[in-house]
Amino acid sequence: MAAKYVQKVIPSVTTTRLQKLTLSELRKEALRLYEEYCTNKICQNKHIGIPIQLKNSGGRKTARGEAIYSKKVAIIKCLPCLLENATYNNFGKPKEKDPNSLIGYYNFKAYVLVDGKKECVRLSVKARIDGSFYYNVEVNKAK
Repeated sequence: MAAKYVQKVIPSVTTTRLQKLTLSELRKEALRLYEEYCTNKICQNKHIGIPIQLKNSGGRKTARGEAIYSKKVAIIKCLPCLLENATYNNFGKPKEKDPNSLIGYYNFKAYVLVDGKKECVRLSVKARIDGSFYYNVEVNKAK
């Protein structure tokens, strides 16, 4: 039986400054943080060993299309660390609307200290037929 993987690194972020921003300002800050900390990085997940690519355009979906809130924006700063240290949870099949080049989604969980409180974060990574893995910029606090 394999030993249980434990996230050894738990990053810490604060939301104090972000809580004062409007929704539009939060979206701009999310894109800025993604470009600064995540653009064109490859994170080797320590639990199952897959190389997760953070694309140049990856932050746009978070900044423009998805629900946005101060905790989520703050977490962007430490996405590479979270993806490297996250624990594999399960594999999800592709949705009907997904392209044929997508095999499915590797789902992970990780922990981060947000304003001193330990939060569980769900991370999803797209697995493609060509063998590449892309983070799909879906960070949601698990209840």
